[in-house]
Amino acid sequence: MIRRLLALTVKDLRVVARNHFLTAVLVLAVVYALAVNYLVPGDPSGRPVAVVWDTTALGLMGRLYLAAEPDRSLVVDSEAAYREALEEGNRIGIKVLGELVPERIEVTYQGYESARMRRVIEATLHVQALGLSGANVPVFETRTLRGPGAGEPPPFNLTLVPVLILTEAAMVGLLLAAALLFSEKEEQTLAAYRVTPGGLLEYMTAKGLVMGLMALAFTVLFTVLTVGATAAWLPLLTVVFLAAVVVTVIALALAVFYRNLSQFMLTAVVLNFTLALPVVSYFQPSFSPAVLRLLPSYPLLFALREAYFPAAGPAVVTSALGQLGLTLLVVLPAAVVVFRRQFARGDA
Repeated sequence: MIRRLLALTVKDLRVVARNHFLTAVLVLAVVYALAVNYLVPGDPSGRPVAVVWDTTALGLMGRLYLAAEPDRSLVVDSEAAYREALEEGNRIGIKVLGELVPERIEVTYQGYESARMRRVIEATLHVQALGLSGANVPVFETRTLRGPGAGEPPPFNLTLVPVLILTEAAMVGLLLAAALLFSEKEEQTLAAYRVTPGGLLEYMTAKGLVMGLMALAFTVLFTVLTVGATAAWLPLLTVVFLAAVVVTVIALALAVFYRNLSQFMLTAVVLNFTLALPVVSYFQPSFSPAVLRLLPSYPLLFALREAYFPAAGPAVVTSALGQLGLTLLVVLPAAVVVFRRQFARGDA
């Protein structure tokens, strides 16, 4: 059995190389890395630059902004400079009026700021003005619930890395494995395989191994070009490989009901969309209904994030491996049964 499995795996690797599937996967990894590094911003919040014109004698507000955020603050000293500065880009004007301390503050918006951003700016200015005028402003204490080994949150562009690994590397077998299956149907290779001693378990396992290796190639190249060598490689590659095998088996079990890739495409899109739904919880952690947590891609996505940006602890990776392993134990025998029935009917 092992020899037949290795022979099938080598055969599929040759087909993948001959059809340039691996080349396409590696090129896609490079394209995604360029997009993450150079097109997606590290801070998408769009926080504006504060143009401060402090007319008070002490100029405390202007000095406060320069000390707190020198890169996002611009202090001017005249009406002409104030108006000229507001004509450029994403800027908000803060005109502070008063003699010694701020007595009135005029805020100038560009007009496209959200209501939420305006409320935050105005509340912040209110507290700052109270403090500068000598009022008793309460001290705020903050606490962050993150794991003991957690560092600073990554920039936004790097938070996309686990998502792209999920949607591309882990699901690489969704279309490619189906493409191999339909190619073998068309070339009568699958029909010839039916009369060999090889079993369906070996057939599907070989496809899963090949797709898993391609997923690893994408993951390694994409990770090195974006995050670098700082990822936890063992859990990262393990969950990616296992996820690619699971998705490949699911794709094969569904694709065997169709005659060509065009007919299967709609099912593939629906399956891809379904497995990608946990991305919503990834960006909005407060939204995690039970139906999403049951998907094998849910723990996988958070395990990928843990491998790249440790915060919650190794239990996240362990949970993902357990759920993926359980899913594989269920879908692999089911896929074998489906294939056998299709073979018996002569539809495979």
